[in-house]
Amino acid sequence: MNIAKRLKFFLCLGISLWLTTSFISHSNQSVTPDYDLVIYGATFSGIAAAINAAEYGHAVALVEEYNQIGGLMTSGLSNTDFISFESLSGTFLDYCKRVEKYYIDKYGANSQQVEDCHAGIHAEPHVTLKIFQEMLAEHSNIQVYLNHRLERVSLGKPYLQLRHIERIKCFSLTDSASVELVGQIFLDATYEGDLAAFAGVEYRVGRESRQEYGEPLAGHIFYQNRRILNGSTGEGDHRVQGYNFRVIMTDDPNNRRLIDQPDNYQREDYLPIAEVLEQEKVSQVFARFGRDAILRAQMIPNRKADVNDIKNAPVRIALLGENYAYPEGSPEVRAKIVKHHQEHILGLLYFLQNDTAVPEKYRQEARQWGLAKDEFVDNENFPPRLYIREARRVMGEYVFTQNDVSPQQGTLIVPYKKDAIAIGDYALNCHGVQPPSLYSSVAEGDYNFIPPPFQIPFGVIVPRQFSNLLVSVAVSSSHVGFSGIRLEPVWTSLGQAAGLTAHLALIGQQMVREVDINELQKLLHHHKSKTTYISDIEADSALFEATQFLGVRGYLHDLYTLDTLAMVDTTTYRSLWGGQYAAAYPFHALEPEKELEGALAQRWIHRLSNERQQAEAREYLADSIPSRGEFLLKIYSLLSE
Repeated sequence: MNIAKRLKFFLCLGISLWLTTSFISHSNQSVTPDYDLVIYGATFSGIAAAINAAEYGHAVALVEEYNQIGGLMTSGLSNTDFISFESLSGTFLDYCKRVEKYYIDKYGANSQQVEDCHAGIHAEPHVTLKIFQEMLAEHSNIQVYLNHRLERVSLGKPYLQLRHIERIKCFSLTDSASVELVGQIFLDATYEGDLAAFAGVEYRVGRESRQEYGEPLAGHIFYQNRRILNGSTGEGDHRVQGYNFRVIMTDDPNNRRLIDQPDNYQREDYLPIAEVLEQEKVSQVFARFGRDAILRAQMIPNRKADVNDIKNAPVRIALLGENYAYPEGSPEVRAKIVKHHQEHILGLLYFLQNDTAVPEKYRQEARQWGLAKDEFVDNENFPPRLYIREARRVMGEYVFTQNDVSPQQGTLIVPYKKDAIAIGDYALNCHGVQPPSLYSSVAEGDYNFIPPPFQIPFGVIVPRQFSNLLVSVAVSSSHVGFSGIRLEPVWTSLGQAAGLTAHLALIGQQMVREVDINELQKLLHHHKSKTTYISDIEADSALFEATQFLGVRGYLHDLYTLDTLAMVDTTTYRSLWGGQYAAAYPFHALEPEKELEGALAQRWIHRLSNERQQAEAREYLADSIPSRGEFLLKIYSLLSE
C-alpha cells in the first residue's frame, strides 16, 4: 500500500472510530475508553499478547468469559506439553523462571517442591494464577474484563476489499450489563475462535481429507506403532478430537477430598469398567507413564497430580464422539457438553473409589487419591474449564499442515521458513475422534508421530480478508497440522508474536498483514523468543540474536550434511525422567566453539547478498581459521549493515 492509500485508509478508519465513539457516548450502554489492542480470551496466549503490546505503551483490553485468567493453565493443565526444554523461549520461559523462583522463595532451593516443578514447567494451578496476575499487574495500561461474554462484533466499511473490526460488544455474566470496546487492532486468543467467527472469518471444524493437502495422517485413520492400518479411508469429516478435564488430585491425607456421588450418577454406566478390572486389562488405576492404567497421574509440586486421559487405554476419561457440537455450539450447548464431561469423570472416580463391583485392590488404590482441597476453592475443587484440544481453526494467509513438519529428504531437519514467528517441538498428536470399532484397542483418529522441531510462519495468525484482526490460538492449520501446534508453549509464543505485531502495526499505521516480518523477528529475538530451533544457544548467549537472525535465513539448516548423518547415531528421542520430555533434538546444534570447516564457510559466504560482503568475509578468513561462532558473528554483522 503506498503512502497516499495508507493515509486514506487510516483517515477513514479514524473517522469511523470517532463516529463509533460518538454513538456509544450517547447510548445507554456502558462506555469504555478506546483501546489500541482489544484481546478476547485471557488464555496464556492472550496474556502474552497483552503484556508484549503493553510494554510499548499501548492501551490494551483483555476480555475473558470465565471468572479467572489463564485458560487451561490455571484450570488443571499443569503438566505442560512439549518435548525438549530447548524449544521454550520468550514469555513462556519467563513464566517458567517465575514459577521456579516462587518455589525457591517459599520452600528453599533444595526443597522437594523445587525439584518437582522441574525448572518451572510444572506449577500448581493457584501458583500459575498468582504469577499471571503479577505479570499483568506490572502493566497499568492493561484493563482486564472478567466474566464478559462476546455478544456482537461490529465491522466498518471494507477498504481495499479487506474488512476491519471497529468494536465488540460484550455483556457481563455477573450483572448482565453490556460494554462496548472500541479498538484499532483485535486479537482472538480463545480456544474456540469465537471472536473470529463472530466477525465472519472463514474457518474449519473437523478433519480434511488425505487428498486436500496430501497429509498421510489426515481424515479417517487407524494408526498404531507408527503404521497406518487397514481400514483407514482418509476421508474428511466434521469430527474433532476428544476433550476431558485435567483434574488436580492428591494423595496427601491432609489435602485430600474424596469424591462425592455426583448429580445424575448412573451406576450401570460404569459397570463395564469392573469387567475390565476383573480381567486385569490394566494393572492399576493411576500411572505416571505407560498405558497400563485408567488415569494418567502426572506429578506436580506438593504431592499433587495433573490427571489426564490415557490414549487408547481400555477405559477413557475423554468422551470420544460426544463433543462434535461444541466448537460451533451456543453457550447453552457448550455448557451441556461441559457438564456431561464433568459428570462422567466424577462418576468414574466415585465408582472406582466406592463400588463393591470394583476389585478391592483397585478400590484401595483409588481411595488413596482425592481432589486437592486447596485448588479451585470456589468451584468445589474441580477445574472450571474443559480441555478443548481442538475447535475452530481459522483460514489464514498460510495453512499449516503435516507437510510443514516433514524433514528434508535424507535429513532430520524440516525446511526453514523465512517468515517464522515461533517454533514447535512436539508430536503430531490426536487423542482420537471415535471410540474403538474395527480395532478393539485403537481409537479411530488417534495418532502420535514425532517430527523434528519446526518453525511456524506468520501467516497462520493472519485471517484472510481482514485488516486489523489476529488469531493466536485457533490458528490457520489443517486438523493434522493443528495437532502439533495445540500446546500452551506454542500458543504463548504465537500470542507474544501477535502482541508485537499489533505494536508494529500501531506505530507504523499499517494493517497487521503489512507488518515488516524482519522487524517483527528482530523484536521477537530482542524479547528472547525463538524463531529457529538451535539446541545449544539459549537466550543468555551472546550468540542468541545472531543465530536466530541467521536461522530464518537458512544459514543453520545445513550444519549436518548427509555424509555427517551417515557417520553418527541418528537416535532422535532420548527421554528425560522416563516420560515425554526428552534431551535436545540431535543435529540442531551450532557447536559454536568448533573450528570452522571450509565447506561450511563457503556455504555461508555463498549466501551473502553481494560481492562486497563475500569479499569481506573471505578477507576475514585469510589470516586465521575462526570458530563457527566467531564466523557466524561476522556474517551477522555483514547482513545487519
